[in-house]
Amino acid sequence: MPQFNSFAATIRPTFYDLIGDSIGGDAADKLIADFGGRRFYVPRAPAPGDPITRSIGLRAALAMARAFGGDRIVVPVTSSHLRRRARIVAMRADHVSISHIAQELRCTERYVYKVLALSRHREPAAFNAPPTSAPLAERLKRGHLNHRS
Repeated sequence: MPQFNSFAATIRPTFYDLIGDSIGGDAADKLIADFGGRRFYVPRAPAPGDPITRSIGLRAALAMARAFGGDRIVVPVTSSHLRRRARIVAMRADHVSISHIAQELRCTERYVYKVLALSRHREPAAFNAPPTSAPLAERLKRGHLNHRS
């Protein structure tokens, strides 16, 4: 029987994920390499000479136009940090320990705590969820641990 993940609904896709879903991961990486960190206009009907078409090709540019045509978007600077952050939140939702997350993703435990704190702060639905990353003393202060008599 499949297990229900109560934290899955609180994890929103990143902008990189939205771009990747519309044009594919390889084209999204190419777009980030060419235009990362800059504001970029996505034409409604890309032509062969447009910057987006020269970057990712006509087929991907047309797919991008279906999703974002006529809009100015800020292309993410890099996808690795966004993917890592989403992965940290997902792993912690699956009750993976902080030290194991840090070891597997090759980052510090402090960074894992920071990402989890920011994700709780930004997600209003996460306030109803039990805390997942606070140290033991902080959880005791908040009264989230069961006290034995």
